[in-house]
Amino acid sequence: MRTTTFFLPVVFLSSALAWGRDGGNGSGNTKSSINNNNQEFALPAENRRYDYKQSLKKPFTYNGAMPFWGNHGSNFVASDFVRLAPSVPGLKGSVWRQTPNEYKEWEVEFQFKAFGQGQVGGRGLAFWYTQERAIEGNVFGSKDQWKGLGVFLDTADPANQRNNPVIYGIMNDGTKPFPANPTANTNSFGGCLRDYKNTHFPVVVRVSYIGGILKVSTDTHSRGKKMIPCFEQKDLDLPVGYHFGFSAADHGNPDDHDLYAFEVYEANPPKKEKAPLRPHEAEMKKKGEEVKVDLADQAAFEEAQVAATVGDTQYRIIESLNSIHNKLETLGAPMQPPESSAKSLEDINHKINSMAASLHAMESVVQGLVDHIMAQGGIASGPDISKVLKEELSNLNAKMEDMDSRQSFQHRLTQNRLVNSTSWVSYVVFLILVQVVAVSAYTWYKKRLEMNEKKFL
Repeated sequence: MRTTTFFLPVVFLSSALAWGRDGGNGSGNTKSSINNNNQEFALPAENRRYDYKQSLKKPFTYNGAMPFWGNHGSNFVASDFVRLAPSVPGLKGSVWRQTPNEYKEWEVEFQFKAFGQGQVGGRGLAFWYTQERAIEGNVFGSKDQWKGLGVFLDTADPANQRNNPVIYGIMNDGTKPFPANPTANTNSFGGCLRDYKNTHFPVVVRVSYIGGILKVSTDTHSRGKKMIPCFEQKDLDLPVGYHFGFSAADHGNPDDHDLYAFEVYEANPPKKEKAPLRPHEAEMKKKGEEVKVDLADQAAFEEAQVAATVGDTQYRIIESLNSIHNKLETLGAPMQPPESSAKSLEDINHKINSMAASLHAMESVVQGLVDHIMAQGGIASGPDISKVLKEELSNLNAKMEDMDSRQSFQHRLTQNRLVNSTSWVSYVVFLILVQVVAVSAYTWYKKRLEMNEKKFL
């Protein structure tokens, strides 16, 4: 029992390896990729450029039509997939690119699902790159004796050899019919066995034609992250101007064949040409390279930029204040008449001037005190100096108390005006000025007092 169990897989794998190694034609120029053990993953072309106009991705329709593509036969176009052929015997369908391919070297990737009952299917799905397009026939739903390339994902087993699902390619010059047993025909090349039927995720297939070499790789489980080489064929001539297409047909045991995406890339695209220069553009660039900016001019320019920024900020603040003022007026808040506002500003200026005069008077008093001390000869006239100092300090305290009372009165007056008016901007400005003056006066007074105390130590 153990010998039989081991013998059947070995025979099956050996036959698959022999077909893939010989390439079906005995040419000897086909590289076998059936044995996936110790196989490196196939990488995409190093230099390629995506072409969305030739590609086909969801959503597949726009205003009820497929942009740049045409669907034919019994297919069904949904929002996220295109069912080329439903699981009904005898039905066939296809999708074809409306305009021909314009790239000499290209690489395509497509995703599909094939699912149905049993391991053996009714035929399968085909990828085409042919001179003619959209002609229905008996070869996977498309025309027989085509001119160009066909890559076939075949689930049928006409010779009952259990070598399916299988992937192979056929080049046709337009005169050879499709063989009854493709895997044993001399026109077929390459080939690999892949279990792509009834998979959980869409199967990804990559077909590249670069430097006259056709390469096919697949990924049945990892959504294109682990592409395994399938086969490679050299010395193929695939001219520019052929059409990309897909087709499927069901015979016998039918399957559903759904296409999920088809992406086209130009391999080794030419470098982008520089746009022609505009008139005098070269001269202007040359002059710009030769001009050297002076450091002083650069500093002046930066200062001008800073000043412009500050001015713009001030303008925005004023605009914001005006906007708030207008909103308050709209809400029905009591507004102060222009005459009253002007009068308030005059009162504020008058009071500020009065405070400044008081500061000057205080400065005179202190200076007089200092002069008197110096005239009395410093420490020698201790008792007289103490008496004079006390009198001057008493006068200074009186003036400070008077200043504080004026400031308190002015603060209450300003608060009352703020309640009855929306001219809060003037109040804020006045309050800031009063605080600045008061702090300055107090600081100046403390410094003078400390100087005088140090003289009598």
